[in-house]
Amino acid sequence: MSSNDGARRRPDGGRWRDLEGAVLLGGDERNVPEMRRIAAALPPTVHLTVVVEVSGPARIGVIDAGEGRVSWLDRTVDGGLRPRGERLARAIHAWCAEWACGEDPACTVWLGARTPARIVRMTRALLPDPRVS
Repeated sequence: MSSNDGARRRPDGGRWRDLEGAVLLGGDERNVPEMRRIAAALPPTVHLTVVVEVSGPARIGVIDAGEGRVSWLDRTVDGGLRPRGERLARAIHAWCAEWACGEDPACTVWLGARTPARIVRMTRALLPDPRVS
């Protein structure tokens, strides 16, 4: 990580390196470069989870999440594609249920710019103190 990575700013003006608690990065394959940059800027103490919805196994890549977890959600089924955002919404819902209901609800969610609005609304509704970018 370069010294500039830690100084990267979040949409709310804060620095990624200053976050604590649990962090979820969610989006689709178009968001992978930004997810990589954010993951590199986060402190190693956060509980990082990355979920990426892809339109086929050939789109699966690599994101260094340190001790965190990266899940690649393939939309393909029986030669077709599931609706965009379907698998992503389920993964985000499960993450919010796990982290927002825990004893330490300090959690931050970053969603890619093209994340369907219904998923953004759902995420905000699930978090006790919505910190969704």
